[in-house]
Amino acid sequence: MLHGSGYRRDPWAPSPMNYLDYLTSNERAFPGRVAVRESGTAWTYEELLDDVRSAANLLGDAGVDDGDAVVVMLPNTYHFVTSTLGSLARRAVVVPVNTRFKRREVASLIDQVAPSAAVACGETLPVVREALTETDTSDVTVFGVRTGANVDAVREWNAAVRAASPTFAVPETMGEREAFVLHTSGSTGRPKGVVHTHANLIAVSDASVVSYEMEPGSVFLAVMPLYHCTGIGTILGPTLKVGGELLLREEWDPEEALDDVESHDVNVFSGVPAMFKDWLAVTADRSVDTASVRTGVIGGSGVSADLIRRSEAFLGAPVLNGWGMTETFAAGLWEDRRGARRFPSVGRTSGRLIEATVVDRSTGAEVARGEPGELLVRGEAMLAGYLDHEAEWTDEWFHTGDYARVDEDGYVYVLDRVDYTIITGGENVYPQEVEGVIEELDDVREAAVVGKPDEWKGAKPVAFVDRLPQTDLTAEKVRDHVLAELAAFKHPREVTFVDALPRNAVGKLDREALEERL
Repeated sequence: MLHGSGYRRDPWAPSPMNYLDYLTSNERAFPGRVAVRESGTAWTYEELLDDVRSAANLLGDAGVDDGDAVVVMLPNTYHFVTSTLGSLARRAVVVPVNTRFKRREVASLIDQVAPSAAVACGETLPVVREALTETDTSDVTVFGVRTGANVDAVREWNAAVRAASPTFAVPETMGEREAFVLHTSGSTGRPKGVVHTHANLIAVSDASVVSYEMEPGSVFLAVMPLYHCTGIGTILGPTLKVGGELLLREEWDPEEALDDVESHDVNVFSGVPAMFKDWLAVTADRSVDTASVRTGVIGGSGVSADLIRRSEAFLGAPVLNGWGMTETFAAGLWEDRRGARRFPSVGRTSGRLIEATVVDRSTGAEVARGEPGELLVRGEAMLAGYLDHEAEWTDEWFHTGDYARVDEDGYVYVLDRVDYTIITGGENVYPQEVEGVIEELDDVREAAVVGKPDEWKGAKPVAFVDRLPQTDLTAEKVRDHVLAELAAFKHPREVTFVDALPRNAVGKLDREALEERL
């Protein structure tokens, strides 16, 4: 594993070699403090640790041994937390699975990791059971979390955890042991299994606590799916590390999330640009007390300087822009709230977790400041490797496949995916740049730009726009705004309004689906 010199440890809490040490320390320090809250029910650190130990014993009794895989296909629930941490205590490898996956997708992942156990719920349980019939994997113990739906013919997780012994000795040192297999979106083919260690989780958790200015008792509103690398690495990880409260919400509802902010004194919120836009839209007619919020975190495509500024004005707190990927455990480059900020930079080349450089793809040489090239990274958050793809990463630097540039002061600006670049008449158009300009329009919720084959230019940019209801926004207004802000060759030659932009199975914008509409 690589170790970037830019990483700075949390100054007040030396890191153990086992993430679960944080949990045991917090249980000793404040056993009665709320650790997890979900749908009106709260669990203290004492209750959480008991359930994690019971889950570890339960999995052991079911035949889960050191290094075995445990598939967890659950939404944002308390049982996701106990099954994940219980698996880690068992020295197993957790394989979180997107709850939107279908039978074929789950079967492919099961074939890849050959799990000893799986934990699902009423909605995902039939998918797991059907997927198992199509694989060569045998002797998989399936647990069903009771959520009101039928979990017949499998072991019920809730009751089994309650019946298991809470006496369990958590292993002392597991730093370099495999902890998670997190799957990429598969936008270029079959999803790859990205392997992360306990040390990765510890490093990402430590850095997140510092960046978010979290402290014991901090409340993190978790609406991003925990089964994503973002949810585990930068939400669950830092919250339970610092002794905070993980406030879980299964589905995104902007009004209900604002209710949570007010009623539970939320300190930290992490979301994609569309979520912040939803908040800005619904608060046009609603007053919200956001005094408790200390940090907002935004990431993904479509982040613009205008959106960050408007979101900060609404929350009354910094909204940090960042860059990460599955291979960096979702963490990577962050803005430093204590230094000068340059929107929409994602931070400097030497951050808490990651060092970065930008190179020419054809020569591998570092490009001049201000010039675009491929973003390369290294550091403590980097993956340990790929399942069945060990030969794909052999260099010291990891090639991200993202275009970026670095300014004279070392600030990094991510432009777009290399594969998404549109070449029109010999000029490069970065869709994310154009999307950001379109999304500056008040009536735009989200935009996507793709390339359409063109006889003369090779390709031309076209836009799909999800506009707010009851708006008079026209295609001409969209084109005129882009022409006013960017070079003419970048403006979308066609604008199509849609009710919603398509997403792939892990919630990322599905550009291929849009290209198929052309």
